[in-house]
Amino acid sequence: MSTAPIAIPPRRSLICYAILAILTVFASYVFVVLLALACAILPVLALAATLSEHMNFFFQLLILSLGGIFVACTLLYSLVPTRDEFVAPGPLLERTVHPRLFAELDQIATSLNETLPGEVYLIGAANAFVANRGGILGFGSRRVMALGLPLLAALTVSEMRAVLAHEFGHYYGGDTRLIPWVYKAQKAIVRALENVGSIQDGFQNGILQVLFTLVFGILKGTFGVFLRVVNFISRKQEFRADELACIVAGASSHEQGLRKVHSATMAWPSYWQTEVVPVLGRGCAPEIGDGFCRYLKAPLIAGQVSQLLEKELSEGKTAPFDSHPPLRERLNAIDQLQMDTRPQDTRAASTLLDTAQTAEEQFLRFLNPEFPEAGLRVVTWDNVGQEVMIPAWKSTVSQYAMIFSDVTPELLPDLMPKLGQLAAKVRDPVGRILTGQERLQTVATILGIGVQLALLANGWELVNLPGVFYLKRGEETIVPENEVIAVLSGKTSRDAWVARCAELGITHVALASLGERPAA
Repeated sequence: MSTAPIAIPPRRSLICYAILAILTVFASYVFVVLLALACAILPVLALAATLSEHMNFFFQLLILSLGGIFVACTLLYSLVPTRDEFVAPGPLLERTVHPRLFAELDQIATSLNETLPGEVYLIGAANAFVANRGGILGFGSRRVMALGLPLLAALTVSEMRAVLAHEFGHYYGGDTRLIPWVYKAQKAIVRALENVGSIQDGFQNGILQVLFTLVFGILKGTFGVFLRVVNFISRKQEFRADELACIVAGASSHEQGLRKVHSATMAWPSYWQTEVVPVLGRGCAPEIGDGFCRYLKAPLIAGQVSQLLEKELSEGKTAPFDSHPPLRERLNAIDQLQMDTRPQDTRAASTLLDTAQTAEEQFLRFLNPEFPEAGLRVVTWDNVGQEVMIPAWKSTVSQYAMIFSDVTPELLPDLMPKLGQLAAKVRDPVGRILTGQERLQTVATILGIGVQLALLANGWELVNLPGVFYLKRGEETIVPENEVIAVLSGKTSRDAWVARCAELGITHVALASLGERPAA
């Protein structure tokens, strides 16, 4: 990719949107000030006008005047700008450690004739962003960038280049210089709503309640109009950043990247909770990026994500309060640009990190300050089943020996009348109390673990990869927990299940004997 500045067609309309944003911010402050003055002055004027003629209203208007002055002070106090205290969203990526990533950033910055952000962070979200953080109202701020670990795992180098160029497009368009002002205005109105709401209890008097309801309603309506305008401008800025990404990295790269970003956004939370967290809980560190790449390619996950993506493309509509346009509109806008194609670099974007494992370890340390100094034991996904999951299952059987006592697989139907009693023995996770349904589900999971261990003890093999889980024997496969749930819910009859256990070769296997063996 050329490192010389590239020719970029101007978009004069963006100047109009920038002016609109500035006027919206200015009007918001002026409106709140005028509302504060009205609250303070109008009741006083009414009090003066009725002082001599309508003494019976005097005390009510006096109360209203004092209340209006108090509300006015609350509103004006809410407008006082506060310093932007920047909190790092993730571990800092260093140029000396990841020179390939920063070489890519250098090229994009040079292409758009922009300066590099002073800090680049790694975050645990399928997202990337740039901002000017710190200072007051943008003054004294610095440029920062954040890159999502899921994106580095899911995208190619060309697609990641498009994502980076899109974010630099916000620098180029001056969006990050406007955002602090818009953000502060938005925060000021929110603070005004919170502060006025906090004094509601003191405004229970009839006439004061009318004042509170009126002021709060006006503020809420103002905030709604403000959000509609700034989000409309934000959507226009996104289209312009998309155009710049296509100019720098190519339209096809950006289009493919957008689809993958949305897919990664859908898949990352479930991947983290169902695949990564259980491994971390056993004191091991899996290859997070590699696992997410595998997870997205797993047939079941790929099919679900594809369906959700197609639904978004067919049904996605613009809402007034959306800060980003729907994916369908963004892809249509890219098609209309008719940009020339650029050479594709199909290497994984994770290759931009010279030491991906070190970056992931830093990420885990950031999430958990109590991360062990020696680090977690690194385990590959191909070995997670044998080294992590099976020992975890054996530990579970030992912990819940009271559930497995005198239980063999073919006797599971006999436990149906006792499910409530067994569910009461389930331990609550730290910081949360399980519902009754969750306890029953946990019992089914625990019994499924017992059946899984029985199968493993009788010649079955475990296949446990990101997005893929089953036991196999030859060409036959089984997901034990699903079959256990069918038994406990009554969908599988007792006779059918006894025959199934004989077929699987697990009849008369004492589940309690499959737990961890005590140390000698």
